[in-house]
Amino acid sequence: MRLATGSYVGDGLDNRAITGAGFQPDVVVVKCGCAQRPVIRTSTMSGDASKLIGLTNALQPDRVQSLDPGGFTIGADAQVNASGQTFYWVAMKAGTDLVVGSYTGDSLDNRSITGAGFQPDWAITLGDGEDSWFRPGTLAGDASYGMDGSGTYANRIQALEADGFQIGSNVNVNKVSTTYHYIAFREGAAVKQSSYAGDGLDSRSITGAGFQPQVVWVKRSTTNQSAWRPAGIAGDLSLYWSATADAANRIQALEADGFQVGSADQVNNSSGTFYYLALRDQP
Repeated sequence: MRLATGSYVGDGLDNRAITGAGFQPDVVVVKCGCAQRPVIRTSTMSGDASKLIGLTNALQPDRVQSLDPGGFTIGADAQVNASGQTFYWVAMKAGTDLVVGSYTGDSLDNRSITGAGFQPDWAITLGDGEDSWFRPGTLAGDASYGMDGSGTYANRIQALEADGFQIGSNVNVNKVSTTYHYIAFREGAAVKQSSYAGDGLDSRSITGAGFQPQVVWVKRSTTNQSAWRPAGIAGDLSLYWSATADAANRIQALEADGFQVGSADQVNNSSGTFYYLALRDQP
């Protein structure tokens, strides 16, 4: 898997090339440090179309318009290019630890989505007209989370299987004739998925990743929003998968063997279990 992070300041101009990834991505994530929704585009999304996280609307134009050699092109929409705002991006190229794909919903329960080539340790679904969901590998039972913050829900991503994942009949993941795009990670040289128990203490190091991450994503087992942090963000700040501005005291730093968390409920409440995904570039 290849991975690059960066940032840019919006200028409001259409068809703007963002370069510096060093490869043609299969996944691009863009999030403003301000109160704008994050945007994801995968290589299975055709034309000028991207997914807005936390909404049930169709894929939208004028956000990430294309995935290019060396980076991607953005439109003029405020969610990716508001003038004067800082935007953070993550670009990933599929490899042995990352696959992207798509499927068409049929509403049948206990349906296996195959073709990943491995058993994922973290899976994400992005519906064209439905909400976005994810499931960590260490989460037990028929349970998954909404991307922008929720407790567990059944009948979405039900299990992670030997060649992909199993979905239920809920419209969020399996509505008849609806297209769903997915991203699946497995543990390897560039990916670590695990969990920890919160202790409420500030500046706590979560170790054991085996590398210094370039992206970390943390989700509490209850209804708190997910926090995530790319290497391109400065200071003690993290981003959300919602239309919420960046915030301090969440993922405070990316460290040599993992990351540091603050005392905020989203990352270290003393009564919480926390699932995390840590990613790095692996040329």
